[in-house]
Amino acid sequence: MTKTQIEEYLIRLENELLNNSEQRKIELNRNWANSFPDESAVYLFRESGEICYVGETGSIQGRMNDILNTKNHTLRRNLGNYHYSELPNYEKPSSKKGFCDEIELLLNEKIITDLTVSFITVNLGRKELEERLFDKFSPKYSIKGKRGIQKSYTLDEKRLEHKNAYLPWTKDDDEKLEQLYCEGKSVTELAQLFGRNNGSIESRIKKLELPEKYCR
Repeated sequence: MTKTQIEEYLIRLENELLNNSEQRKIELNRNWANSFPDESAVYLFRESGEICYVGETGSIQGRMNDILNTKNHTLRRNLGNYHYSELPNYEKPSSKKGFCDEIELLLNEKIITDLTVSFITVNLGRKELEERLFDKFSPKYSIKGKRGIQKSYTLDEKRLEHKNAYLPWTKDDDEKLEQLYCEGKSVTELAQLFGRNNGSIESRIKKLELPEKYCR
């Protein structure tokens, strides 16, 4: 194939993945994971509609099974690191160790609620398509595009987006959170008001037992 033909081929694959592939809701069980074909593919996750992770694999079925376990998929680890690293019981996960039970539950809930996955089967050009999408979208939970590129989140970077990241909650904060929760503010709205990420708000709401207290 000439350089022009390769470019045209990758453009067709990109269009198929971005515009024609189904955006599947995530169920996080074996039956759901095994519903994918055991074929090579390029896949992407969207968070609230925004592309947040791209990957390529020799088996999309195997990779979707991996997403069930934090030790087996970098998306789970990076998603948890990004949203829950300011929680007091947070410990950095790895391929040998997942998050604590509380964070795993929050992570599962977020994946099911906010993420969708799309894929296309690809026999030729998987890595090239993955890198093309990485370069184009800079998905925030991907750690690689061109091989070896690492992405991390420093405290300063976190506070550019969430000004109160890692700061302790005060009694006044808790009282204000409870009041706004009662008024029906969404987690996203509360995160903006408190300068924290959604994961921090969700965890604090549960710690204060607000859903049980107000039957929401």
